Amino acid sequence: MEFKQLEAFVQISKLQSFSKASESLFLTQPALSSQINALEKDIGTQLFIRSTKKVYPTKAGIHFYEYAQKMLAIRDQSLYEMSKFSRECTGEVNILASSVPAQYILPQVIADFNKEYPNIVFHLYQKDSGEVFEELIKYQYDIGFVGMESENGRYTQTPLYKDQLVLILPLAMKYDGSRKAEEIIKFIAEKNFIMREGGSGTRSEMEAFFGKHGLSAKDLKTIAYFSNTQGIIEAVAQGMGISFVSKTAVQIYNHLNLINVVEIESELLSRNIFCVQKKDMILTPAQELFINFAKKHCQNI
Repeated sequence: MEFKQLEAFVQISKLQSFSKASESLFLTQPALSSQINALEKDIGTQLFIRSTKKVYPTKAGIHFYEYAQKMLAIRDQSLYEMSKFSRECTGEVNILASSVPAQYILPQVIADFNKEYPNIVFHLYQKDSGEVFEELIKYQYDIGFVGMESENGRYTQTPLYKDQLVLILPLAMKYDGSRKAEEIIKFIAEKNFIMREGGSGTRSEMEAFFGKHGLSAKDLKTIAYFSNTQGIIEAVAQGMGISFVSKTAVQIYNHLNLINVVEIESELLSRNIFCVQKKDMILTPAQELFINFAKKHCQNI
């Protein structure tokens, strides 16, 4: 068994394709197939089911992936510890994040990180918080960033940043009442509302706030559902209605006087942004560097 065979196996598992894996590893498909055949011969079992469109791991392949990932991570970690030249650390970090961290927090973190570690490449993907937890257990992603906590014990969840939800209004609409939740609820119930799709951390926090004060989502005058934060902010700026979004996400719009922002006195609208990874996952040097960097960076936001 050789490291290049493990690299081929892990890359095929992530991309679910021999052709895509061969491109990423700069190998011909016959050479890649030869490595997998040799690995399967060494292990004594089939690792992949090959179909016309995708490649799927067998039951043995699913179990072996965890071992392969750990062996490669230990190799990279040992090489890194021996080198003592952190700026020369190389590798890739695959991140899956919900809309607020993906659009408004991670771009700045990654940009600052790149100044210190320019040889690490990032792949940043976006889904809602619920999907992040579902997908993170699979092969394609290393780290997740979400705006809600999971009760699933398969993850390590580290709070990174304290976020707050605020009510946003079109610029032509004013709210001059109290910031107390009871009065805000009455105001919301009378206005056209723009709702996040289910599965997002924002939606969960919003519904908890409504429920605490006797308002059901069904009672709202919901005129549209959006799958991302940016779409909601744009819709509010165009005068469609009102909504709740992350305070971090609306800083520029508020500064440019494109919307009105109302901060509400309620602990239910305060939440953590979490860094999530699978438990017992052995981090590569690139992954470990970035997670530690993100923790320090978010403390200063």
